[in-house]
Amino acid sequence: MNSEENNEIDLAKWLSGELSPAEKHAFEQTEAYKTYAKIINATEKLNDPAYDDEAVLAKIKEKIATKPKVRKLNFRYAYAAAAVLVVLFGLYFFLKNATITYQADFGKQLAINLPDGSKIMLNAKSTLYYDEDTWNKERTLHLDGEAYFKVTKGSPFTVITNEGTVAVLGTEFNVDTNQNFFEVKCFSGKVNVINSEKIAHILTKGKAVRTYNTSLTNWTFNTTEETWMSGLSSFTEMPLLEVIDALENQYQITIKNKENFTQERFTGRFVNNNLDVALKTVFEAMDIDYKLNTNIVTLSKK
Repeated sequence: MNSEENNEIDLAKWLSGELSPAEKHAFEQTEAYKTYAKIINATEKLNDPAYDDEAVLAKIKEKIATKPKVRKLNFRYAYAAAAVLVVLFGLYFFLKNATITYQADFGKQLAINLPDGSKIMLNAKSTLYYDEDTWNKERTLHLDGEAYFKVTKGSPFTVITNEGTVAVLGTEFNVDTNQNFFEVKCFSGKVNVINSEKIAHILTKGKAVRTYNTSLTNWTFNTTEETWMSGLSSFTEMPLLEVIDALENQYQITIKNKENFTQERFTGRFVNNNLDVALKTVFEAMDIDYKLNTNIVTLSKK
């Protein structure tokens, strides 16, 4: 019998408690035991209070003790089984933190009703998610893209983005976020906006703030004006690249040569249900030539 077979037998005896003190000490000096101990140690780091490792170990020992000769323990299979065990532990802990995720596709809007009665309208190509298990204790969610929020009064309500955070109690506001871009408009109530530079702004009804790269802009807007939710996307001194991004998300198109228009700003709006009209509204107003070929728009300076 070779050493590998001896190790497999010793491992089975060790699990079932059949090794003498001398045999146990000798086995614990082997590489087989060290490898198995590493696997045990890795699972112990999961620290789940609901997991009874003694009970699980007892069951393992029981199975091995009741059927010690039915199947020879192959150490290669032990590695595989232990690896599966670790993966299952990871999946178990992931599922314990149930994440609710919403995504809006190109040109689509998604209405969301939250457990507290708050309502959200998610704009095209945007994603929102929150932890269902902690929602009743802290109303915190994460946004990538644009969404309009109508929040019921209650515990603090926080919207986290890569570019900043918005905290409210009960109000209506719009958040638009992209790489190096963060804009918040308050339609009612009061919101506390903190950008990625940790600069805070308190917004009341009709106030807006935008962070674009290192540029900060504040302005006042008419809260009764039409918005993207009514089919009309409106912009105030918006960087043209962000308007282009909105066009791409709304109409599922690709706009080329946009890197040549990094300094331009656009004030106006475009419709969300007619591509030809939307392109004319934006680019003719900006005195920019464009050509539409299927779903590709190519820009050029006049």
